Amino acid sequence: FVQMVILPTAIAGWYLYFVAQDQYASHLGFSVRKEEVGSAIEVLGGITELSGSSSNDTDILYEFIQSQNIVRFVNDQIDLQEVFTREGDPIFTLGDDTRIEALSQYWSRMVTVFFDRSSGLIEIRVRAFDPVDAQTIAALIYAESSRMINDLSDVAQADATRYANDELDESVERLKQARTAI
Repeated sequence: FVQMVILPTAIAGWYLYFVAQDQYASHLGFSVRKEEVGSAIEVLGGITELSGSSSNDTDILYEFIQSQNIVRFVNDQIDLQEVFTREGDPIFTLGDDTRIEALSQYWSRMVTVFFDRSSGLIEIRVRAFDPVDAQTIAALIYAESSRMINDLSDVAQADATRYANDELDESVERLKQARTAI
């Protein structure tokens, strides 16, 4: 009992109290809302209800915040190697490996993303060894996520406009043919 419970607990307690560096957390929460406007044919025919597509901007954003792309973006803005490394704490710090893969793996330990599919709410918890660093990383994540969602919305809006114009052209052509036939 002493070797299996008391000794490991005492060693872990000693390490956490005397060796491990303090960590600070910054929380960020937001919801992605978009206006969905389907074409007239889709509204009348109910085609959008039959498609079964479950991918939306929130799902994409959830994956993006956990990807290497956001790690690269934040690392370009601030030095994540410096932010996530503390002397004297070999367990909870990043260490000497500066590869993007190691940084991304450590990112998943320090940046936790919670996603509630029913409400569309994304909550992000960023931990760092300095409170200002945690807030800076959270602000950078928010800024890049907003930019990405706005870019996706712009593309979707351009596509919707192009499809509407195509439908208009087809309708005008059918109208011309109907008038000619009459």
